[in-house]
Amino acid sequence: MVRFWGRANRNSAPRKRSVACSFWPFDRHKKSNPDNYRASEPSETHSKRSLRSSSKSHSRKRQVDSDLIDSVVNDRDLSHLSFSRPAPQSTPAIRELLAKIDDWEFNIFELDKLTQGRALYTVCMTLMENEGLLEPDWVISRQKAERFFVAVEATYRGDNSYHNSVHAADVAQAAMIILKAGQNSVAFSKLEVFSLICAAAVHDLGHPGYTNDFLINTAHPNAIVYNDRSVNENFHVSSAFRIVSQSEETNIFSGLSRAEYVQARRLIVNAVLATDMTQHMRLLDAFSEGRSEQPDLVAWGDSDVLLQLVLHTADLCNPCRPLLFSIKWGELICCEFLEQGDEEAKLQLPVTPMCDRRSVIVSTNQLRFIQFLLKPTLQVCRPILGAAFHDMILQHLSQTEVHWNEHERLVLSGDTRVKAHDGWW
Repeated sequence: MVRFWGRANRNSAPRKRSVACSFWPFDRHKKSNPDNYRASEPSETHSKRSLRSSSKSHSRKRQVDSDLIDSVVNDRDLSHLSFSRPAPQSTPAIRELLAKIDDWEFNIFELDKLTQGRALYTVCMTLMENEGLLEPDWVISRQKAERFFVAVEATYRGDNSYHNSVHAADVAQAAMIILKAGQNSVAFSKLEVFSLICAAAVHDLGHPGYTNDFLINTAHPNAIVYNDRSVNENFHVSSAFRIVSQSEETNIFSGLSRAEYVQARRLIVNAVLATDMTQHMRLLDAFSEGRSEQPDLVAWGDSDVLLQLVLHTADLCNPCRPLLFSIKWGELICCEFLEQGDEEAKLQLPVTPMCDRRSVIVSTNQLRFIQFLLKPTLQVCRPILGAAFHDMILQHLSQTEVHWNEHERLVLSGDTRVKAHDGWW
């Protein structure tokens, strides 16, 4: 296990995932005809094997233990993190891709490949630069920002299929696009933009690959520490501020005044805690009630709820990405859920329905998520998103729904070409 703090070897390799989930990165396997190959499109060989269950799928023993939380609570050492780790080499391909960082069709998987696993660091530093948040344009030290994001990226678990640093990078990029789309109706300060980038970067920091309910049901130490309340989310944001407090080298807030720091911390903590799905309806209701009292978002004196909703929407909206990326994210989250289900079965716990390898269909899970969670969220967020952006992402979402509906139909009809856990056929 790669520890969060102390007693860890920073050079130790992350635990490998089972063969059933070994389809990373996105475009590793090119099609035989290079003229027909698109960088973001997985090949038939790649996709067919993506979530196929095998006899090896249970070989990786995911121990639910206290190592991670012990290293956070008891160890006060960040020395195993290499703050001097060089930035990814800037190549023409990376520069060409980053020039499109404000595009909804941005290929985060390709960036992760080109930067050799440094997508989160690259996205966050690019956003900080583009938004004029670094010295001398504003007060954030470039060196401390670099070291903070190095530490954050190193703290994400590379063995998670979904809740890893690539997902965090994708959410950070999406959040900034959503924020800019809403600037027709809302003006955000540099402190608020900075807080959103930080919140997006750390919103799943150190995620164990299990849901809150699993941690609660297994009496995981994190659940004990946080009293069964937003266990993962409390851990993520607490871990982020521990990184800041451990060393002045990672204190990305050092240039802020005391009042600015207090505001930034409040915004970041509240935004990350609001990503807990148990807070979903509370957040939508709070925004709707606020608009009923004051329809003009510019007149809102406090951006707290707005930033919470921006991050929450960015966290949910990968089904609204272009179809190839949307399917990829759907497979990844399914893979992680299935591994939790395997662990629940091994521990003789009731297997969570969406995690049950025997009955789960990836398309059914995705269609329910879209219908009951994502679409209502987008409808509530329309005043922030703006009509043009809202309608554009709904077009992508419609294509995704068509794909998953056909996948579900083929699986239920018994078509042997289609696997229940594999989004391609």
